[in-house]
Amino acid sequence: MLSVNDAHQSTFESIPLSKDEKKAVAIVLTGNFLEYFDLMLFSHLAFVVTPYFMPKTDPVVAKMLAIFAFSSSFVIRPFAAYFWGYIGDNFGRVVVLTYTTLIMAVSCILIANIPPFVEWGYYATLLIIGCRILQGFSSAGEAKGAEIFVAEVVPHFPKIFLASAMVPITCDLGGLMATLLGSLCLSIDPVDGWRTCFYIGAAIAFSSSISRRKLKETKEFLDHIKGLKPKPKIWERYFERRNFFSLMGLNMICPTAFYFAYSYGSDLLKNKAGLEANLILFSNSLLLLIEIFFLWGCARLAYRYNPFHILKVRTVSSFILIPCCFGLLWVSPTHATIFLAQLVVLLSTASFDPATPIVIRSFGIQSRFSRYSKAWAFAKAFMYLSTGYLTYWLDSLFGMWGVLGLLMMFSSIFLVSLYAFVPQDKMLSTYIAIQKKKAIDFEDIGDLEDPSQTYSQKQHLRKWMKDHHV
Repeated sequence: MLSVNDAHQSTFESIPLSKDEKKAVAIVLTGNFLEYFDLMLFSHLAFVVTPYFMPKTDPVVAKMLAIFAFSSSFVIRPFAAYFWGYIGDNFGRVVVLTYTTLIMAVSCILIANIPPFVEWGYYATLLIIGCRILQGFSSAGEAKGAEIFVAEVVPHFPKIFLASAMVPITCDLGGLMATLLGSLCLSIDPVDGWRTCFYIGAAIAFSSSISRRKLKETKEFLDHIKGLKPKPKIWERYFERRNFFSLMGLNMICPTAFYFAYSYGSDLLKNKAGLEANLILFSNSLLLLIEIFFLWGCARLAYRYNPFHILKVRTVSSFILIPCCFGLLWVSPTHATIFLAQLVVLLSTASFDPATPIVIRSFGIQSRFSRYSKAWAFAKAFMYLSTGYLTYWLDSLFGMWGVLGLLMMFSSIFLVSLYAFVPQDKMLSTYIAIQKKKAIDFEDIGDLEDPSQTYSQKQHLRKWMKDHHV
């Protein structure tokens, strides 16, 4: 298997994927597309769907319940991460990927058949929140299961960067299809057209669940189950906790960016620019389309440049571009300036692709699914639950400048976490550097890679490494 550094020294011509690898990746990506089509139906149609299930008498209560309905699918994710993490680490990735799509299909059927608030009152509100929780439970396993499966089934760099980037790209394609279908159905039937969308979503989720039964487990996972994988080295165990918390920090900005772009931004397009519902959906679909090409471009850049360097450039640029866009938004809140602000926030801060496969492989196979999904789930649950309320509160007190401050704060957390995370190919050298600083005689310890080191100096270093369990 090639290292990350080898990938950056190679040309665009790399080891081609085998027929089985292509088939496995295609099945997972197709299912991921269909899963996120279902999940994003509610997210993009929230401003149309939620009023059917919310009280009309108290606007504040209705707003709070609407925010919770949007966020409720993320509240369950920490609990789901424990469940799916245990299943994924002990029974396999394919089991997770198969049953998550089945659960998503059931939730879509239920949403399409819940009576409105005027008929069932708060029972309708509780039911729609329950369905969103069910969707969150499903997507918690699907989202990370697809990323881990692709990172393991593609064994070599740099092809893995493009294959891994296809996971969020298919997520965006699913969201794009959801917005386009939602816009079409609402144009045909403005009252109940959204129900048709969920019926279609349920049908395609069932078909996805059936196709995923043909998947085979990854070789890396099977070797682990058979006891063929070596135990993690001491330096790999040393960075497990640090990387776990760094990964939580990397996941914190995405909910804020997503909420700003698709919820807060949709409200601005409706209230400031005066756009109708179908035009807002069409505008959001353009955002998704641009993001898809952007993610593909970042994956291709990763063939030549270190993915972590790409992320650092993107994040640092956000500290300049986002305030500039908010300045334009303050001067002239038109459709063009709102769209530009949505786009810049999404592209500069919304994910840590194309470094995802490097992040995944930095966790040991024995607990990879659990650790990776828990870090994602805890960060996303906290952020999606709090972002809506924080945005509403800051916007009420400080206007859009409060929202800008929130985005800048979490961009800073993302950047710090990016520098704190230690990839697998950097663990040994970083561990040696840390231990050398702790050693009394660290001045006398050389570097095995340094050609100027004498034989006796290298022998001294080898003895020191043995004494310190390196």
